[in-house]
Amino acid sequence: MSLKSNLINIVLVDTIHPGNIGSVARAMKTMGLSRLSLVNPRIFPSGDANALSGNATDVLEKANIYSSIKDAIKNSTFVYATSSRDRSIQWPIMDASSAAEKICNEVTSDKEISIIFGKEDRGLTNSELEYANNLIEIPANPEYPVLNLAMSAQIICYEIFKVYNNDNIKEWRDYPEVNSEQLQRLIDHFIDTAVEIDVIDPDNPKKILSRIKRMFTRLQPDEMEASFMRGFLSGINKKLK
Repeated sequence: MSLKSNLINIVLVDTIHPGNIGSVARAMKTMGLSRLSLVNPRIFPSGDANALSGNATDVLEKANIYSSIKDAIKNSTFVYATSSRDRSIQWPIMDASSAAEKICNEVTSDKEISIIFGKEDRGLTNSELEYANNLIEIPANPEYPVLNLAMSAQIICYEIFKVYNNDNIKEWRDYPEVNSEQLQRLIDHFIDTAVEIDVIDPDNPKKILSRIKRMFTRLQPDEMEASFMRGFLSGINKKLK
């Protein structure tokens, strides 16, 4: 199979140093990827980015700039996030190799995916992570588990590059999965209804809202499932009026 690289969206969030953007562009192009999205970069465009991109300035020139992660990923059916920090709420975790197999499967089925990389000094916040269906972690030496942004991007892009020659990946779903925007609307509808029937206290939600968001992003409903859920919730809303 040939890789539909236009469906793989590499998203860099709040990147501090423009040189890192250039290095990621170089890593992408080396592995056959070219779609780059930048969310609130500190400095861009930049000569430093161009210098460190090598011959990947075309990737930088075509990069899209957004003011929020939500806008950068709104057309993606699947969203992956990268992280090296322990979280108070655990997330579905994959290594880069397993994630690459899943990504190539999704792209083969004409699904757009996004892979989100956080700021160099802190990675992604918990609220930013909530947009993701899966978390990618790259195993490293526990005494010094430090990978810079470009290294992390290179490893994940390389794993995708390795996998896409596998012709045995088959799609099993009978309906397409909802995209990120549709999923967020379903989550909001569910939470609003739960508040309306006093299942959730909006003034003291604790961690339940994060768990609800995690549940839906982990389940990754298809369009038929999401339509049923929206209808079910609408039925509850009508009964309450």
